[in-house]
Amino acid sequence: MSKGFSKFIQLGIVGIWLCLISVLVYRHYISGVEVSELRAVSGNQFRTSEEWLGVYYQDRKIGHIRTSTEKIGDEYRFTQSGETEVTREGKTIKTTTSFKCLTDLSYRIKSFEFESRSGETFFKSHGELDKDNVLLVFMETDKQKKTETADIQGQPYLPATVKQAFFARGLEKGKRFSIPMLDIFSLRVTDAVFEVQDLVPVKAGSNVNTAYRLKIGDNYSWVSEGGITLMEKDASGIMYLAEKETLAKSKDARAFFDYLSLPALKANKLLSNPEELSSLKVRLTGLDLSRYPLLNEGRQVLTGDILTVRKEDETLLKDKTYPLPYAGKELGPFLSPTPFVQSDHHTIIYNAKKFVALEKNAFLLTRFLTSNLYLSMTKIPSFHIIPAMDIFNSRAGESNEHTVLFTSFARAGGMPSRMVGGLVYLKGYFYYHTWPEVWLGQWVPVDPSTGQFPADVTHIRLMEGDIDKLASLGEVIRGIKIDIMEAL
Repeated sequence: MSKGFSKFIQLGIVGIWLCLISVLVYRHYISGVEVSELRAVSGNQFRTSEEWLGVYYQDRKIGHIRTSTEKIGDEYRFTQSGETEVTREGKTIKTTTSFKCLTDLSYRIKSFEFESRSGETFFKSHGELDKDNVLLVFMETDKQKKTETADIQGQPYLPATVKQAFFARGLEKGKRFSIPMLDIFSLRVTDAVFEVQDLVPVKAGSNVNTAYRLKIGDNYSWVSEGGITLMEKDASGIMYLAEKETLAKSKDARAFFDYLSLPALKANKLLSNPEELSSLKVRLTGLDLSRYPLLNEGRQVLTGDILTVRKEDETLLKDKTYPLPYAGKELGPFLSPTPFVQSDHHTIIYNAKKFVALEKNAFLLTRFLTSNLYLSMTKIPSFHIIPAMDIFNSRAGESNEHTVLFTSFARAGGMPSRMVGGLVYLKGYFYYHTWPEVWLGQWVPVDPSTGQFPADVTHIRLMEGDIDKLASLGEVIRGIKIDIMEAL
């Protein structure tokens, strides 16, 4: 790269401190390790999609990024845009970026456009790669314009297109490979070394999906089986989290919930149909049982370190139902709103009244809410602990979100309910889980995330409380050992 070009680039980015979106799009994953050359990528690997990422620095939300991919004829179009707001010396600096790239069906770069603006300072570039692999780049800043050419060797990728490349390789734990990457600032091609460090189980409703943890230089990325970026962390402390559009654009502070770090506790026995069991007996070790009195309440009986869970009789539950709203006064706290259970919000109240008009007693309302939320909500884990209206608007979530929204509707409808957390069995493992319990003469567990009423006996309750308290169980359960002794 010429000295003039280097100076030009420096002039173009002066004043854009911590331009985080640009860092994401063009951060370098460079290593001198020689691995193998990349094979051609099949166009069948590509899936049109849209992704939103929230951008965080030192636990503060500072921006968002939108990424979309689309097949148009014999080309793929990749688009990224986003913005950040950071404060330096009392002054807030807003930076916006946009990036577009066209490739052929093997993801060979054909052209790209990049623009970054921060106040009066901006940097633009437009590049085209001809059939002889000569890259012609036009650049412009608020100071000057410049043109540069470079001979490009091989078939390099850009960060926006590289995901398809490493998925075409096949992701297996321990696999390590390199992919040639084009840096549009230096116009050099260098190898980015990728390593598949681990496969992470991710519970989503009744299913368990796999996330791949990748090490890319000094940075880490978690990617789903479908190629969706779930989380990225770079060496500078910047973190990118997959979020719904409304949440990604929001500047509100929300508690972080790292579902990718939740443990999966391997069971000593496989349970083929947990929902059909009437009782479960397990031994719990690695936990101070005296700190969790709810282990020994209701359908759960704790004797020493042996826990027995017995499923409720649905016929008896019908006999214990009552008209709504509940007339007693002793369960007032379980009819009241919390910062997350927004049972006093007019939208929640309006819908709850409609539900109660149809399902006039506690048993019927419980069955309706369980089925309705199970069928209407997309089963996607969230990196945040969010209140009921955010969940209502997104119609998505895992056990935390189903629990909060169910409890909000139940309380607004006059049915006492509480939120509990602990463990649940799924496909050979016990996982962190939360679920509601409703009052039918006793606390009865319900699981709207799996559509179960009453919930199956593998739901092991540890504590009760608001959802931010229950989220702390992720670390508590890490040291637990569970031995299944009897399943009937």
